[in-house]
Amino acid sequence: MKKKNKKNKNRHFYKEKTDKPIQTPDTPTLSVCMIVKNEEENLPRVLSSIQGLADEIIVVDTGSTDRTVEIARSFGAKVYFFEWCDDFSAARNESLRHATCDYIMWLDGDDEVPKPEHEIIKRDLLLKRGNAFYLHLKNSMNGVEDISLQLRIFPNKKGIRFSGRVHEQIIRAVAMAGIKISISEATIIHHGYYSNEEVLKKLNRNIKILREELEKDPDNNNTMFFIARTLRGLNKIDEANHYLDRLIEIGEKNEKIKFTDMYGMVALEKVSILCSKNEIKEAISFLEQMKMPQGDNVLIFTFGELYYKTGDYDNAYKYLKVIRDETFNNCLTPVNPQSCKKVLNTCLGISSLFAKDYDTARECFNYLINTEPDNVENYHYLILCEEKAGKIDMALQICSSAIVRFGRLPSLIKKQFLLFIEKNDIDGAIHELNLIEESLYDREVIAGGFLINCLVLNLNGINHFYRLLFNNLFIPEKPFPEDYQKIMDILKKLNENKALSLFERGIKHLLGLDANKPKENPAIKA
Repeated sequence: MKKKNKKNKNRHFYKEKTDKPIQTPDTPTLSVCMIVKNEEENLPRVLSSIQGLADEIIVVDTGSTDRTVEIARSFGAKVYFFEWCDDFSAARNESLRHATCDYIMWLDGDDEVPKPEHEIIKRDLLLKRGNAFYLHLKNSMNGVEDISLQLRIFPNKKGIRFSGRVHEQIIRAVAMAGIKISISEATIIHHGYYSNEEVLKKLNRNIKILREELEKDPDNNNTMFFIARTLRGLNKIDEANHYLDRLIEIGEKNEKIKFTDMYGMVALEKVSILCSKNEIKEAISFLEQMKMPQGDNVLIFTFGELYYKTGDYDNAYKYLKVIRDETFNNCLTPVNPQSCKKVLNTCLGISSLFAKDYDTARECFNYLINTEPDNVENYHYLILCEEKAGKIDMALQICSSAIVRFGRLPSLIKKQFLLFIEKNDIDGAIHELNLIEESLYDREVIAGGFLINCLVLNLNGINHFYRLLFNNLFIPEKPFPEDYQKIMDILKKLNENKALSLFERGIKHLLGLDANKPKENPAIKA
């Protein structure tokens, strides 16, 4: 009887202390379930962030020695205790056991659900009743951010439980229950501030548990895969490859396994290892030998990215164009979708330039600008696209916009200067040249200065000179002194001292023959 009273007391305490959501008869209720240990620093943030969203908060403590339990109760959470047994699923399932609402949302102690995301989640639960939901997970780890999708919300039904002692999974149980899975637009934040020592500690803990799991169930392919991934994190590449090769061999003998997501993940893990050793061509050969389904979009994307890395832009364009022409949100795996989209648009955009498909290139670079407006490189790509498409006025317009946004970066100034030259706008080019500090002169500026003089004076042989200049002299791998003499011979024939003076000074500067050359401005690399 005392135990029952205590439970009622906690329930009453929760109602008093939390900002409980206003419910209508049609609004599904939401239990937020967490497992924690020594999270006193992070817990106030995550519990504050779900006030007004959660109808109940379930916190399972696995052995805290700090103020974690006290803090959880102060936010109205129902606190339960679980003796840690090196099994994350067991702890998660203990939290699920106490949930009483229509839906369950699971969180970590260092997660956060921003307030603007609450309405998105509530809308999803109401409009897509009965579905489970992937949420966008923004990982902030040691100053590095990436976004992935994780199944974080699912109906509270009997039999839906986590599996796997490490890297616990709920998706298999959700799928087996016949529940439709949707992708929510909501984003939650995972704050991870782990030192290298902490990461190493976690990996060693995980590998110990995973090896124990494999001893109990030697045929568990899922466990074998996570062992390989963990070993790669520990930089034990040879051992990781051993497990990956075992999985590939199993897949080759079993068609049902071969055409599963797991088999594809094994292949990608193998590719990642090869790429980390800069063996890109070997990675391509490996995938070709795998003979995976032709319609696998992840495979197509991977092929395209690998060909791009080798400089084979024709094949990169062929594969990546297929991906982009599909319904984009559904063509890639839930893992790091935004990162995939960025890579796809960058690789396809540049490959499209080589394929002279300027419409596709333009779409890609505009996407990159919209998603990363503070990255000046994306503007350079779009400027180049318009330039190659023969739309110099548009290129100048974009360049001007970039200068307004980023200021007079040397790279943008010089680009605008060269665009004026290409447009034969001598006044505009001269104006830009006068604004460029002498210390920022580089190959293009010097060349442009000479061309301006040629254009102003209507000198002959400009086209010949232009080709020689940009195809020979100003490719760094070429022998400068020899090309310098060729150019000087042309200049002497033209007999124009004004052009000769500027160009000779520039050539001497590049060759290091000018003792009075200006000091290099570090901003030139911007």
